[in-house]
Amino acid sequence: MNESNDPILITFKELRQAVGWLGILLPFVLSIGLLIMNCCSIQDSISQYYYTRMGSYLTGTLCAVGLFLFAYKGYPGDSDGRWCNFAAICALGVAFIPMQLNPADVDCSNCIVYFTNGTPWWRVFHFISAALFFITLAYISLCKFTKSNKDSKDRSRRKHSRNLLYRICGITIFSCILVLAVYHIIGMIKPEYKVNRLTFFMESIMLFAFGTAWLVKGEGLSFLNDN
Repeated sequence: MNESNDPILITFKELRQAVGWLGILLPFVLSIGLLIMNCCSIQDSISQYYYTRMGSYLTGTLCAVGLFLFAYKGYPGDSDGRWCNFAAICALGVAFIPMQLNPADVDCSNCIVYFTNGTPWWRVFHFISAALFFITLAYISLCKFTKSNKDSKDRSRRKHSRNLLYRICGITIFSCILVLAVYHIIGMIKPEYKVNRLTFFMESIMLFAFGTAWLVKGEGLSFLNDN
């Protein structure tokens, strides 16, 4: 059987592409969804959408990504599957341990369906899950997706281009995490210092980088595929 026509391989590639598209589209769908509902479309963070009318879509997407990552096993003898399983646990942690939201933290309260007054530890667990999720995805992009068999010169050239993109995506995620870490440290020192919606835009960039890496891994960009 021709390898390119093997339905198992096609499904495997489509699984990667699905993960990529879910990551890329998430910020756009959330913000456009609220815009259609005549709400303040851009919240302070992706996590804050949990408390809006788009909360079900956010939770459903995180669960879908988590299940896809659980299903992804990688190649035999490699540790890709274990790293993806860990990322899946973190994604589910973000979905089922939402950040705590108080009225004082919100500018556009008319867009929020409800608030919470839970323990601060839930906020800590949520942030840890989110940070580990993105860190793991950055590591996978930098250290796992860049591996190569080097079967031919043509494959090596295409693989070199893909590796460059994987590294850009991984470095982008790490850079955004660093920016957010510095921002939150400054915020603890100077509570009055605030950059509106910085977290949302940094998280959106990270999701776009994560999604792009998985889309390329799933051969969703034909000009980077091997012949």
